[in-house]
Amino acid sequence: MSAALIIDAGATKTAFVLLRDGVVLAEHVGEGINPNFCTDEHISQVVEGFVRAHGAHASVRHVRYYGAGCASLENAGRVGCVLQGFFPDATINVYTDLMAVCHALSRDRRSIVGILGTGAATCLFDGHAIENRAPSLGYLLGDEGSGTNLGKRLLTAYMRGQLPRAVADDLQRAHKLSFETAIHRVYREPEPNKFWASLAPFVLEHLGDSFVHQLAVEAFAEFFSRQKAYYENAETLEWNLSGSVAFHFEETVREAAAREHCRIGKIIQAPMPLLITQ
Repeated sequence: MSAALIIDAGATKTAFVLLRDGVVLAEHVGEGINPNFCTDEHISQVVEGFVRAHGAHASVRHVRYYGAGCASLENAGRVGCVLQGFFPDATINVYTDLMAVCHALSRDRRSIVGILGTGAATCLFDGHAIENRAPSLGYLLGDEGSGTNLGKRLLTAYMRGQLPRAVADDLQRAHKLSFETAIHRVYREPEPNKFWASLAPFVLEHLGDSFVHQLAVEAFAEFFSRQKAYYENAETLEWNLSGSVAFHFEETVREAAAREHCRIGKIIQAPMPLLITQ
């Protein structure tokens, strides 16, 4: 009997679910995939991790891949070629990660769909396809409200001496941080975005502090402010969000959305549970 494979790939992790007639046969979590930043070899290694753990699954006839960095035809093609090599008899569909949230939350309704996780992105979904999307500029030029952006804002405030003393002391203890070590990790070590993103849980733990709370509200407010500029009637459409940051910071995200006159519908941590039921 034929099986279907759903893959949800983000910058931090990649989730695999193998299904047959709606019944889950296997689940697997591997390293993140973003073809903007990783090689075909890395993509292959992550997929191979699933295959090794759960068998070759020659019965796979349909693969739905939702991935960060797959909005471009070039990147989608690269991912598709890798997948075809592992599942030669399968029909391969590669979508942007935003489409996973569209399929999970919006179904056939017109809405703005967003991801707030390690990175950030939005699109306008017309009920069938992505009609428009804001440019995704990555952690250096964009990603407002993302885990990376929250960590960057926290670290900047720390290095400028703006954090309340108790919060700064906690940050130093929790991350063995000093001005010098922070400079080294940002400017001398690779992938500073991963370091910034690792600080997001600290922001969550200290939301009770008024300074940290305001820092988070401003990050999310900037996300809504910048993203809504790309869509007509953005303040009348429903916004549906997915991602670890959106989920864990839900109350603060809704506070910021209200400030920017954006109407939030549903917020989920990940689309996979809903994709499985479709």
